[in-house]
Amino acid sequence: MAADSESFYFPHEVVTEILLKLPAKSLIRFTVVCKSWYSLITSFPFISAHFAQTPQSDTVFVRRYDSSCNREHYSLFEDSKNRPFYLNFTSKLYFPFNCPLGYFRIVGSCNGILCLSDDLFGELRSLILWNPSIQKFITLPMPSINPQSPHMFVFGFGADLRESDDYKLVRLVYRKNDDVLYNDPPEIEIYSINSGVWRRVIGVEIKHCIVEFMWSQVFVNGNVHWIAYDLVANGGDLRSLVMTFSIADEVFGEIMLPDALVGVIATNLSIMLFEESLAVVKYEREIDGASCEVWVMKQYGVLESWSRLYRINLVAGMERIVGFRNNGEVLFSTRSNDLVSYDPNSGRNRGLLRIQGSSRSFYVQNYVESLILLKGNSIVSGELLE
Repeated sequence: MAADSESFYFPHEVVTEILLKLPAKSLIRFTVVCKSWYSLITSFPFISAHFAQTPQSDTVFVRRYDSSCNREHYSLFEDSKNRPFYLNFTSKLYFPFNCPLGYFRIVGSCNGILCLSDDLFGELRSLILWNPSIQKFITLPMPSINPQSPHMFVFGFGADLRESDDYKLVRLVYRKNDDVLYNDPPEIEIYSINSGVWRRVIGVEIKHCIVEFMWSQVFVNGNVHWIAYDLVANGGDLRSLVMTFSIADEVFGEIMLPDALVGVIATNLSIMLFEESLAVVKYEREIDGASCEVWVMKQYGVLESWSRLYRINLVAGMERIVGFRNNGEVLFSTRSNDLVSYDPNSGRNRGLLRIQGSSRSFYVQNYVESLILLKGNSIVSGELLE
C-alpha cells in the first residue's frame, strides 16, 4: 500500500502549476478537496500568480438600469471586431444587490473587482466590493466623516499590489462655503481591505476641487485620476486639470491638461480609459449642435504626449461616450436611453445595439476573472450568504 500511495504522490510545485492553469470557478470547487488545497488556493501568492497567468479576454460587461422593474442588469458580450455588438451576447451576470432609489454608482473596477456606491442624491447608504466572476463580495463599513453642514464627497478605488494584496478606497469630503463653492480643502479618509477600517488623513492640504455629482474616476498606472479644477491666482478664472492619488504611497498629485482643455469648464470634461491609457473627453453643446473630442495621454505623465484622436458630432440623440470597442468604434448612450456604436474613422453611426437602459446608468468595461475576495461573503442560488 505504501508503494502504491507513493506512486500517486505529486510534488507541491506540480500541484500548484496544475491548479494555476484552471479557471476561477473550478478552483472555488477545489477549495473543499482538502485543507492544504484550501490554504494554497486562498493564499495571496497563489491568487496573484493565477491572476497574472489569466489570459486577457475580449469579453466586456455592460451594466444598464431598467426603471420599469427598478433593477440593474449586467450582461457579457464578446467584443468581436467583425460582428455587431448585440450578436455577441454570451450570458448574464446575476446581480444580487438592490439599490432602493435607483442604481449603484460604479466608482471603478480593478482586477475584476467592482466598487459599488449607493449614493444617489448625495446621501451615502452603502458601499460594496463585488467580484462578479466568483460571486463574492464584502460590505464596507460606513465612512467616519459625515458633516452636518452642506457638503459633497467623491471616491477613488484601486489596488496596491506592490507588497501586499490590498485594495483601497479614498474619500474626499468637500464642505460648501457661503459662495456655494467648494473652495475649502477637503477632509480625507482611506479604507483598506487589509485593515478593515476607515482612517483619517491629517496634514494633507488639497487645493483642487472635483466636480459635484457627475464625478468619475479612472485607475491606471497605480493611481486614481479625477477631473478637477481650481481658481487661477489674481484672475478668478477656473483652471481644469487631472488630480491623482497614488494607492501605494497615498500621495496626491496632479497632471496638467493640454492647452486646449485647461480653460474648459470641468463639468464639460470626462475622464476615461482608452486602451490602458488615460483619456479625457471634452463636450461642447451649442445652440446649433453638439460635439465631443477625445484626447489621449500616449505616454503616462508626459504633458507633451497629449494628443487629440478625433472630434465627433453628436447626432441622432447621442449624449455621452460610454466606452471604446476593440474595433475602434465608440459606444454612446442616447437621449432615448439606447446604446449605439459609432465609427469615428468613417463618421458613420453603426446603429442601435438593442441594449436599452437609463442613459447615465450605462457602464462598459473589460470583464476580468480573478480569485480576489475569495474569502468574502458568498452569493449562492440568488441569496446572500455570510
